[in-house]
Amino acid sequence: EQKKGNFVTEVEGGYRRIIAAPKPQEIIELDSIRLLLDAGHIVIAGGGGGIPVLEQGETLRGASAVIEKDLIATRLAEELRADELVILTSVDHVMLNYGGENATPLGKITVSEAESYIREGQFGDATMLPKVQAACSFIRRGGKRAVITSVHNAKTAFEGSAGTSIVEG
Repeated sequence: EQKKGNFVTEVEGGYRRIIAAPKPQEIIELDSIRLLLDAGHIVIAGGGGGIPVLEQGETLRGASAVIEKDLIATRLAEELRADELVILTSVDHVMLNYGGENATPLGKITVSEAESYIREGQFGDATMLPKVQAACSFIRRGGKRAVITSVHNAKTAFEGSAGTSIVEG
């Protein structure tokens, strides 16, 4: 793989290719998404982080990269000037001391509290941390509330009675 110009790392049972994970810079189809939303449609966009592309002259070419899905969701919510952002995951709440005997689910917290927990190292790098960071970014850029919860709690969390809500403060 390295001879092909790919970076790899050894993992149990073989190798894993390492690729770039840039922050989303622009949502190319934003006008189309707005048009569909304004017409009353439910739009699914940015699934799995979207498709990373690079401008080359007048064309777009696929890029060998991945876009963090929580960052693209936040960027899309910001661009659409959404008041609320719901980030769905496999657990009902953001937890302190996750996996420990004294694991504590978080209900409603402020951005300041969330950032304090981040500094304490409360959230897993590849699991909850990017979700909490994305929620904080959304609030800091004008969003009113971000909710992190499981798929089966999405409706009740949106209504304010489940999940972890992150608000200004």
